[in-house]
Amino acid sequence: MFKKIEPTLLGDILVSKALITPTQRDIALAEQARRKRLLDPTDPSAPVTPLGEILIELGFIDQLQLKRGLNWQQRLRHASIAMALCAPFMIFSPSAAANVVRPAPITVEAENYTAMSGVQSETTADVGGGRNIGYIDSSDWMTFRNITIPATGTYKITYRVASLNGGGSMVLKNESTDQTLDTVSIPKTAGWQTWVDVERTLNLAQGALNLKLFATSGGFNLNWFKLESIDGTPIASSSSSSASSVSVAGETQFPFVIRAASYSTMSGVQKEATTDVGGGQNVGYIDTGDWMSYDNSVINAPFTGKYRISYRVASTKNSAVLALKNITTGATIDSVPIPNTGGWQAWTTVEREIALEAGEHKFKLDATTGGFNVNWVRIEPIATPMPLTIEAETYSEMSGVKNETASGDGGGTNVGYIDTGDWMDYKNVEVLIPATASYKVTYRVASLSAGGSFTFHEAGTSTVFDRVSVPVTGGWQKWASVEKIINLPAGRHYFGIKALLGGFNVNWIKVEPVDPLNNPVNLPPSTISTSSSSSQAAASSSSSSKPATSSSSWSAASSSGNTQQVAGPVGISWTAPNKRENGDYLDITELGGYEIRYKKLSDAKFTYISINDAWTSSYSFPWLEGEYVFQIAAFDKNGVYSPFVDILRQK
Repeated sequence: MFKKIEPTLLGDILVSKALITPTQRDIALAEQARRKRLLDPTDPSAPVTPLGEILIELGFIDQLQLKRGLNWQQRLRHASIAMALCAPFMIFSPSAAANVVRPAPITVEAENYTAMSGVQSETTADVGGGRNIGYIDSSDWMTFRNITIPATGTYKITYRVASLNGGGSMVLKNESTDQTLDTVSIPKTAGWQTWVDVERTLNLAQGALNLKLFATSGGFNLNWFKLESIDGTPIASSSSSSASSVSVAGETQFPFVIRAASYSTMSGVQKEATTDVGGGQNVGYIDTGDWMSYDNSVINAPFTGKYRISYRVASTKNSAVLALKNITTGATIDSVPIPNTGGWQAWTTVEREIALEAGEHKFKLDATTGGFNVNWVRIEPIATPMPLTIEAETYSEMSGVKNETASGDGGGTNVGYIDTGDWMDYKNVEVLIPATASYKVTYRVASLSAGGSFTFHEAGTSTVFDRVSVPVTGGWQKWASVEKIINLPAGRHYFGIKALLGGFNVNWIKVEPVDPLNNPVNLPPSTISTSSSSSQAAASSSSSSKPATSSSSWSAASSSGNTQQVAGPVGISWTAPNKRENGDYLDITELGGYEIRYKKLSDAKFTYISINDAWTSSYSFPWLEGEYVFQIAAFDKNGVYSPFVDILRQK
């Protein structure tokens, strides 16, 4: 199975499995060599920092990835294997599945700004050496241009920061649009060179990105920030090739900000430099009857309903009034009294509620009574309050299920007797999503022994947001929470679930933002927590490392041995192992994930795909053509691998 051409050095193994890039390996090796040079050459017992430890310090891998590399290294040296993959059901098909290939992290050194105001670089004592940015005061800023985002989706951003005592805060903006992407609170680390990681999540669109870091409150240092794709973000099963985008054609990304100085036409006003946060220009010298038109700023309201609108204004008058009008109809949408702020650059934000119909809107600002300045106007939907919990038994429609009394989980009622094909719709629960973004969805489930699976979808449609594998919890009332990060598009939603494989109960479903109130949620793509320890239920099938078989759409050419002739999209599905090689029960909560490897018959080396999610049970290749070998293995949370199992077509 394993040939001598496979690498045995840890760095090379991690590169071969696409867990790090060759450049990252070389950086870590150089750092290891640098540390060796600092040791006492007369002391042969002086410890050398292991390469894996350095890779973790540099943020290139995590602990589980290191364990996988070390265990793979042991395996190549003929170490024993603790578990085997049980894959009784694998399918090749053209259906879509969650793409969980993670591009290499993008690390941006703070001192590599393209422009800045007020900051200074200095030598850093942080891991890896080099320089950091310090002397950051309020309103200082740095821009970083032409950062290439490889794919639209959800990203984890890590800021490497230090602060002696004051902490501080900053905002990350898209410099091109002035859109705020992230607001970051800097913790007190008790030293200017005492470094910590602050991790956040945000949505980014594919392509070149210009970023701006603006210090809203100074008193901290910045060494670098790193962007990395979050593995396992499910892709909605719709006609769109990706539902992870920040915005789609015709969709407005909220909150939407109209800069007052960006008008297309105007009458009577003038632009001037502003001292407001963020700098730039505001509009002043506004007299009664003056106006500004913004038909170059089109807002696409995702639904009919209430929207929050914020006006950034300044005034020394007591009677100023601003009107917001619809350019197309001329109708007045809002009439806003402007407060006396005590100065033409003493800025305040006036928040209001307006009603908008779904569809496109263009606005005009009219001075009903003059005597004020305007910097910007911000509009955002008033969304469904989160977290939102949907009790399973409150469905509007269903097929085949029954309600029953829930025990051991706060009481109440759950839904049971769920067989394959049964479903529940919740068209009585309207969910307003303000902007396309990532959400955490928690499914409260129980299963005596069979497990099961279901879809979380748009009620009454074929749009699937998530596919959920239900673990064996050891009892119909032994409840577990399966947590997933999914993407939801902006607009009005009514959710439903449908059993792909029955044999489980559902108590409730909870939906909440990945980043509520700017507090980071550092979740893996899916996790599980249980309300009680379940007994080790007997497995319904034995583990096997024999070639799995499956049926589906293939090219007309025949396959032989473990090679498969394919042409077109290829989808793979599998079942998680439930026994170790020694026969001991293996709970899915002990799994770390899966690894797929594939190659053309003519190629010498495999290409590896890591799936760091034990609950994922499918993967898709957009297009492959030729004669291929496909294999899959599982690894547990200690990084121990199973043997690779051939993936074959069912006869």
